[in-house]
Amino acid sequence: MCGSCDSVIEHGRSVNVSGVLWQPECLICHACDKPIAIQEVENYVSNSRGNFHKSCYDRYCYVCKGKIRKYGKHPFWKELYCQSHEADGTPKCCSCERLEPRGTNFVMLGDGRWLCLECMDSAVMDSDECQPLHFDMRDFFEGLQMKIKKPFPFLLVEKQALNKAEKEEKIQDYEYEVVTRGICLSEAQTVTSVSQKPIMGPNNMLVGMATESQLVVRECEVTAILILYGLPRLLTGYILAHEMMHAYLRLNGHKNLDNVLEEGICQVLGHMWLESQTYATADATADALSASSSSRTPAASASKKGEWSNFEKELVEFCKNQIETDDSPVYGRGFRKVYEMVTNSSLHETLRFIVGG
Repeated sequence: MCGSCDSVIEHGRSVNVSGVLWQPECLICHACDKPIAIQEVENYVSNSRGNFHKSCYDRYCYVCKGKIRKYGKHPFWKELYCQSHEADGTPKCCSCERLEPRGTNFVMLGDGRWLCLECMDSAVMDSDECQPLHFDMRDFFEGLQMKIKKPFPFLLVEKQALNKAEKEEKIQDYEYEVVTRGICLSEAQTVTSVSQKPIMGPNNMLVGMATESQLVVRECEVTAILILYGLPRLLTGYILAHEMMHAYLRLNGHKNLDNVLEEGICQVLGHMWLESQTYATADATADALSASSSSRTPAASASKKGEWSNFEKELVEFCKNQIETDDSPVYGRGFRKVYEMVTNSSLHETLRFIVGG
């Protein structure tokens, strides 16, 4: 059976592509729309966007399929495109940051952000849907001997609600930071959260989303954690791990810390959580559990094992790469500085140094 169209392949006409048999006419280059010949199969490019002749992949823009004159190249996905698409209104996914090819289906979220359908597949869309991840994250911190004992709400919000909360919280706004995706609140305020997720309607339009406003009160040093709705589980989890580390520090009385070190340790926790997801995809739960005893990453929830798409495996590496290559003077420098400290000692020794203990 053909791996593309599921039709029966005539004897002797199959093309073996990474162990999967295809009919020759089904193996089409997504740049020039011509078949990839049998003799070219060993030297072609295949990724989540499709299959390509190697020569086409190097010469054609994956957005407009035109020949590239002056090109841009995504630093992680390595896709080539006409540089003009960076400023001509071509949609860019707010999660994986890839430009969308013309004619590709994508989703616009209610607050104006674009989301590709691959990221949409695992997107967390309302506060209730995200509670299992919230509980898993508390287990993750407890596995690192950093239990967060106080309860506080975790809410998914639209971009405008996050910006409003950030302004009311009077959070320091670093000039280099383009987008805020999560906040750990310490003051009481009214928050409008996504209470009912939208569903896919005609023409990939999202419909039926509902929001509700509630007062989050100050019963402890953390009143709530807010995160943008509509991001994939992996990206939502990384942001949550970062904000939960802020919460852990505040709940343990650690305030007015060095910005670089505090943001650095929060980024390290986000990176560690992503690594735990990497362990899960590799079916290395036992190794991850033993690593946790040396202040490394505890194992991910077994509920995700065996459920990963190829794109999710790439997405977790993309998220880790974003953290590792961030060149900002606080988040990027902070991560590299704290990561080196943890590598040379341990998480808890590094934490004691940061809080002055």
